[in-house]
Amino acid sequence: MNTLLSRLRNAYALDDRVSIYDRLKQLRFEFGGDDYKLQCAVGHEDNYRGWWDYVIHLKDLFFNSIRTQETLTNTTIGDTFGGQKLKNTVSSLVDTLYDEFIECEDCQEIEVRDQSTWIESTGTMICDSCCSNNYSYHEGHDQYYHHDDYPDDDYDEDYEDAYGVHTYDYDVTNQLQTQKYKNETRLLGLEVEVERRSDCSENIVDQVHEVMRDFAICKHDGSLNHGFEIVTAPATITLQKKRWTAFCEKGFADQLSAWNTSTCGMHIHVDRASVTPLDIGKLLVFINGSNNRKFIENIAGRSSAQWSQFKAKTIKDSLHRSDKYEALATHKPRTIEFRLFKGNIAKQGIMRNIEFVDSLCNFVRTVGLDKDTDSVNSLSYTNFVQYMTKSENKGQYPYLFSWLVRKGYTKGKGKNIQNESEES
Repeated sequence: MNTLLSRLRNAYALDDRVSIYDRLKQLRFEFGGDDYKLQCAVGHEDNYRGWWDYVIHLKDLFFNSIRTQETLTNTTIGDTFGGQKLKNTVSSLVDTLYDEFIECEDCQEIEVRDQSTWIESTGTMICDSCCSNNYSYHEGHDQYYHHDDYPDDDYDEDYEDAYGVHTYDYDVTNQLQTQKYKNETRLLGLEVEVERRSDCSENIVDQVHEVMRDFAICKHDGSLNHGFEIVTAPATITLQKKRWTAFCEKGFADQLSAWNTSTCGMHIHVDRASVTPLDIGKLLVFINGSNNRKFIENIAGRSSAQWSQFKAKTIKDSLHRSDKYEALATHKPRTIEFRLFKGNIAKQGIMRNIEFVDSLCNFVRTVGLDKDTDSVNSLSYTNFVQYMTKSENKGQYPYLFSWLVRKGYTKGKGKNIQNESEES
């Protein structure tokens, strides 16, 4: 794929054929220790703010050139940068300069974003060098922490005795191992939020732990009123469906509620090892596409931005870390997170959501893109529905296909699934 970084490297900015990317990198060292030279080159003597001023100045000059159809000259831009007819090439580059370069919060150096790391605990970007030297990755939390802030996840027996659940930041992998079925490779992790009903048993957490033994644990969640979240081990789809079937057959809906609440959601993680950056880009476009919005809201069961925001996306957004509260969040280094679903503990609803995520990850692999751009026609819900009408997909994803038929998205006949409740 013709990535933005390769285009930066191939777009020439100087008369001696130095690329934009190389020139930007050179400026870090050429002017880093001499403010006066950079001030003169930028022309911002009265309002100097360092490296970012230079980027701002370039951006303004490029856009002005594009608007006026005038060629950038050495006189216009100074002896440091310019001389080429950049109108067509630069117009696709300068608008993303701020997205492609970051200022490391630790060392204050400027770095290319794809050589940087998002630190969720502080909400900042740091360069890979600082990350390697000062941070450690936490497997259970799926994020990096500074050495000084690395969490102590020792088992908190007093907390569990008092509340019956583990703390929110408890590492589920302390107790739960990755679980795979036969030749399945994609790992899914579920977080299902529930509220206790008024007549709920005092030992409800113990009951859930018994049914989900060695597969899921209950954790505290501050966004809930009187509930908790059920968090599973990373597991392949067959085992996820098997264990949640056992959960649903115990009839916990008499004691717990999820669908008819204003607080509960359901999040599904997909391990990054099972999807390529291009796959993630396609998923972002599909989930956030305006033409797909109604379909996504229907299958999610909600449209609230309180838990998951919809934002316009392009394929290349897979290279960036998203905000945590997006419908498809990409802020974690090891997983992507579908945060769009309303809370659900009905079997049909849980199975449908699991099948939707897995099938969508497979669907986007069948969509070919010729260039790094949006493809509304290919990544449309109508094409996804058509994909789901194939005989092999009907059999592999029966709950999802039945829902598509029942909601009128397809004229085909789905597998008859009995006893569907409103929580579906």
